[in-house]
Amino acid sequence: MGYEMPERPRFLENALQGLAFWIGHRHSLFRSYPLPEGAMVAEACNLIQANLSDSLELRPECQYKRLVQPDAQLNGIGDLARADLVVFSRNIGNEPNGDPDRVQFVMEVKRGSAANANINDDLKRLYTFLSGTQTNARAFLIVVSESKAPARFVAGGKSRLGSHPIPDSLGCFHVRRTVKAAASFSNKNSAHYVCLIEVFRDRPTPLPKI
Repeated sequence: MGYEMPERPRFLENALQGLAFWIGHRHSLFRSYPLPEGAMVAEACNLIQANLSDSLELRPECQYKRLVQPDAQLNGIGDLARADLVVFSRNIGNEPNGDPDRVQFVMEVKRGSAANANINDDLKRLYTFLSGTQTNARAFLIVVSESKAPARFVAGGKSRLGSHPIPDSLGCFHVRRTVKAAASFSNKNSAHYVCLIEVFRDRPTPLPKI
């Protein structure tokens, strides 16, 4: 069954492909040294900033508790827990930078080689944020994989389609976009991959039957 999916954020299209190419470039320089996750977050921040419209602003390392109203329940998310990247509508008044009403997109960045439990933690954290916010903010996990397709999200070099449950929650995720950088068209297994995973509170609305 098909689903009516929201449009992907335009600023992420070029940013994701650029991130895959950047991974390839860094891999050529430091083949024997896997890139730290912090470096991936920093470059994702640079590329998103370069593609962001003037109506939006990007801020790294934002506390989750400041992304929702003060009375919101974020069970399982510690007071000091921070989202890697958050996009706000641009501040045109005197609101604080963490004004929950201006949050548009919350993003976490994770290495493709991370343990499933760690990836699940990010997915659940994003789901908990969505459950606690009173706005239409959206939540994404960006998975960056060096020299290997992340099998949980990619099959045959392409996104694994459909709705996938998030363990220990009522939410689900969809692989919205997969880009890669490879030495040849046929070299899918050792390409560098970047996957955009969108988290939902529940299943998106099914498309009507024709």
